[in-house]
Amino acid sequence: MGKITLLQAFLIGLFYWFKGCRFGYTFGVFGLFSPLPAALWVGLVLHDVPTAMIVGAALQLMYLGLLAPGGAMPSDPTLAALIACSVAVVAKVNTGAAVALAVPIGLLGVQLTNVEFIINGFLAHKTDREIDKGNYRGMFITSVLYPTLYKLVLYAVPIALVLYFGVAHVGPIIDMIPKAALNGLSLAGSMLPAVGFAIIVQQIGKRSLLPYFLAGFFLEQHSQIPTLAIALAGLFFAYLHITFTAKNHQTSREE
Repeated sequence: MGKITLLQAFLIGLFYWFKGCRFGYTFGVFGLFSPLPAALWVGLVLHDVPTAMIVGAALQLMYLGLLAPGGAMPSDPTLAALIACSVAVVAKVNTGAAVALAVPIGLLGVQLTNVEFIINGFLAHKTDREIDKGNYRGMFITSVLYPTLYKLVLYAVPIALVLYFGVAHVGPIIDMIPKAALNGLSLAGSMLPAVGFAIIVQQIGKRSLLPYFLAGFFLEQHSQIPTLAIALAGLFFAYLHITFTAKNHQTSREE
C-alpha cells in the first residue's frame, strides 16, 4: 500500500478549492466539476491514471442524473471522486467499495457548501456597503479576493489533511471488516451506477426518446464499436431528430 505525500494531498485539495471558487462556472460546471475530471487529476497527481479513471467512470454513471433544484445540491460529486479515487489508488480498494465510500463523502461536501453560503451572506452585505460608498476597490476585495482566500482554508486545507493523515489508515480498517460485509459493500457500490442510469431514464420522460437511449446502451455493451464513435453517432441522430421534429413542435405551440 502506498502513501500520499503532503504535496500530493495539497494538489488534490487545490482542485477542490478551484471547484469551490467556481471560476468559469457557466461552462465549466457541466464538465470540469464532474467526477471524471476530478478522477483524472487524482490519477495524474498519484501516478495511477487507469485506476483513478475506472473509479471516476463508475462515479460519473452514479451521478449522471444529479440535479440541483434551486441551487440546492443534494451531493458533491467532485469531493466524492477526489476522496474515493485517492483511496482506490493508495489503499488498493476495489471499485465497488470505493463507489460505496463516495456516497457519504458526497453528502459531507454539501455541508461544506452550506458553510460557504453562510459566509458569502456576510460578505454580500459588506459588498453592498462598499458599493454604496462608491468604493469599487473595496467591492472587489469583499466579493472576489476574500471569497477566494477563505475557500482555500475551507476546501483545500481540510481535504489535504484528510488525504495525508487518513488514507493510509483505510487499508488496515478495511482488512478488519468481515469478508461478507465487504462483499456486500462492493455489491452495493456496483449497483449505484444503475441508479444513475435509472434517474436519467426518468428525466428523459418522453417515451419517444427512450429508444435512442436503449439503442446506445446496447451498442456500447454488445458491440465492438468504440464508445467515442457511439457518442458521435448519438450527436448525429440527436441533430436529425431535432431537425425533423422541429416543425411538429412549432405547430403544436401555435395551436
